[in-house]
Amino acid sequence: MSRAAGPPADTDIARMRGIAAFAPLSDAALAELMGLATPVAFAAGAVMIRQAETIDVAFALLSGEVAVVNETALGEAQLALIAAPALVGEIAALARAPRTATVRAVSDLTALRLPREALVKIARDNPDMLVSVVGQLARQIQGVNEALAVYAGGFEALERDDFDPAVLGRLNDPSPEMRGFSEAFQRLARRIAQERRNRSEMASAALIQRAMLPQGLAGLDPLGRCDVFGDMTSARDVGGDLYDVFRLDDDRLALAVGDVCGKGVPASLFMSVTMTVLRLAAQQDGDVATTLRRVNAMLYAQNPSALFVTLFYAVLDLRTGRLDFASCGHNPAFVVRSDGACRTLPGGGMPLGLFPDKTVRSQQIDLAVGDTLFLYTDGVTESVDAAGDEFGEDRLSAVLGGLGGARSEAVCRSVMAAVGAFTRGIDPFDDITCLALRRAAAGADR
Repeated sequence: MSRAAGPPADTDIARMRGIAAFAPLSDAALAELMGLATPVAFAAGAVMIRQAETIDVAFALLSGEVAVVNETALGEAQLALIAAPALVGEIAALARAPRTATVRAVSDLTALRLPREALVKIARDNPDMLVSVVGQLARQIQGVNEALAVYAGGFEALERDDFDPAVLGRLNDPSPEMRGFSEAFQRLARRIAQERRNRSEMASAALIQRAMLPQGLAGLDPLGRCDVFGDMTSARDVGGDLYDVFRLDDDRLALAVGDVCGKGVPASLFMSVTMTVLRLAAQQDGDVATTLRRVNAMLYAQNPSALFVTLFYAVLDLRTGRLDFASCGHNPAFVVRSDGACRTLPGGGMPLGLFPDKTVRSQQIDLAVGDTLFLYTDGVTESVDAAGDEFGEDRLSAVLGGLGGARSEAVCRSVMAAVGAFTRGIDPFDDITCLALRRAAAGADR
């Protein structure tokens, strides 16, 4: 539980200035932000942020230390220890995304409770603050990638049965962000040295991937003007598929499906960055093309690993049925009319994150009541049978043509079943992701 604290002191202002995200702010902007914040205090052991909850606030730590933990069915896993001054929870607050971890006070601490509205207001007037936030996230990812290189070498040595205990010595002085992971790895390495097995990295990638996927799609439009459903079957080697659906306002819904190059933890982390910056960019004024140009610029600027993502992004006006969309190197989406007529929307183009300046052209189409928009990743069309033949767009079109007017969940389930029947039990080599939206009459039985 938190309790109110006294007004900020001069020392608090100095500590706020020590937070990287706020370093670019002028004295006036920093004073304005602090004026919009609420001082709070937490006792040791108190939970500041709970995993999976959605709250539009971040916390600026002024004193004390917090632990970041992931809560799983197997118990808690400590991800990091963070000492003041620091900013926690800002990405989820800005993106209005569910919290992917719990933040708990390790010691008695003081903080400023920062509402999302305050962060957005200051960021609009001081865009360098937003760049700093994304830059910090990118540096964390880079640090994880570098550490994973050490861990990967250890895993390979374990698999070759020539593990050198000296590898563990390289992990004795990890960065603060990686301390919990380092300690867990050392315990795991000693056990693997005896049992010769490890699936930890892929399990971590799957956790990241699943944690970022949207929940509660059924309640996105209280007026019942659409129904939406998404589903993903992860491959044995977890990739970077993503899908997202979120409201821009009472009458506009944003949809996206994408695929990050690569597999494992790096792809899953880049997937989480992509979803975060997409939500941030979409909240600003601008059309579909402008949003994607902003996303590309942010991904390119903070992309030391030279990863990229294909993405199909669309915004639907629930009042009129007008769909604005654009594809960045992604598979062509399908529109299934209520009578079963099926057509593809233009795909292709260049992926995001590769080049600093990217041309994006949006297009429009009208969805009538009963029409369905179907988005997917190449894991659907490139699934192969025992003979090595691909499922392909023609088979996908044939399946969709028999589902005119069907609910979105039925559409996704039918496509997944058709792919499974085609491959006949062969393990997928890539994630298989589907997202469907069916436009409905307001208040109709869905």
